[in-house]
Amino acid sequence: MKIRTIDVFSEQDTLYVEFSSPFGNGTAFWHGAKPSIGEDLDVEFELDEVFFWKKNIDLSSDMTPKITANDGTHTITGELINDTDNYAILKLGNSVILVELNQSISHNVGFVDVRTTAIHFYPTNI
Repeated sequence: MKIRTIDVFSEQDTLYVEFSSPFGNGTAFWHGAKPSIGEDLDVEFELDEVFFWKKNIDLSSDMTPKITANDGTHTITGELINDTDNYAILKLGNSVILVELNQSISHNVGFVDVRTTAIHFYPTNI
């Protein structure tokens, strides 16, 4: 996914980036060499948690991929596809994010809202 760094900061030896993207803005854990503010980067987007249907993942009334942040929680709206073996792909535009589910979803889903407190970015160096 393409992002632009708005701010780069460290808290308790953990590096964070505040970012903007075609889908919205937020803050993510940064894994890699410290980027510069204003830098345009391609990143791998990771959500490092298990998602539970109706708890932190649910059907979305919106059919537009987006990222919103509110009080430390990010809501990522995207299309959920390929649910197999408790893993699925969350499609955010042309980007894909692997998500782990607590159990397989037995019905067709479509667009969902995923709520998380931790987004992880890894630079792809592309």
